[in-house]
Amino acid sequence: MRKILKNILSTSPYVVYKKYRDKMINVKRIKVQKEIIDDYLKNNEVKKLQIGCGTNIMEGWLNTDLKDTNSIAFLDAGKVYPIKSDIFDFIYSEHLFEHLKIEQQINMLEECHRILKKGGVMRIATPSLDFLFNLYSNPDTFENQQYVIWAMKNIPNLNVVKDSVVDNEEYYTHVINNFFKAWGHQMIHNYSSIKKLALQCGFNQVKQFSVGDSDILTLRNIERHGTIIPKRINLIETMIIEITK
Repeated sequence: MRKILKNILSTSPYVVYKKYRDKMINVKRIKVQKEIIDDYLKNNEVKKLQIGCGTNIMEGWLNTDLKDTNSIAFLDAGKVYPIKSDIFDFIYSEHLFEHLKIEQQINMLEECHRILKKGGVMRIATPSLDFLFNLYSNPDTFENQQYVIWAMKNIPNLNVVKDSVVDNEEYYTHVINNFFKAWGHQMIHNYSSIKKLALQCGFNQVKQFSVGDSDILTLRNIERHGTIIPKRINLIETMIIEITK
């Protein structure tokens, strides 16, 4: 008892306040999350979920993100989703998948498979491992040289390379290394590896598309990463995977 009392007395008022504040924030977040999700499901016949929307708010979609607002529902892609099974027609995620650890990626695929209707489709836009190996194997092609020039000019992490490395012929190696570890990247796939994960998680069909392309009208031209970085750079980096339940 004395030990417990000592621990209580030694805890600063700020720590106590912070724990209480964080608890209240989480309670409010869960309440708003449920309200947004319930309202969306009630008022939309075709149900479309966007995971990790950022600033890309899509009309007619349930937009979710770690950074929630009064119109964006909180959703952690790496944890269990507070959504009933077999509900959604479409799920979309752009440049989020690579920020998850492998166990979180598997969770995301399993949860999305669970909440999709039979025949529902999930579309994932994510960097391609093949683009990085192509850059490594063929650094002298015009396209790859242009990519390296853009990266060296526009990515702050690479400023130290420009200031420190004399031989610019080796810049591509620094660009590749930076891509693997920058922006919180955890796991980057090629088509084969992500296809096998999707099949492992219960999906029946996997297809690869170019940015903006799809056999399904609803899923065409919904990528927005090409407005954050130049369109030509996004086309080099990004692969599109559609997986069907």
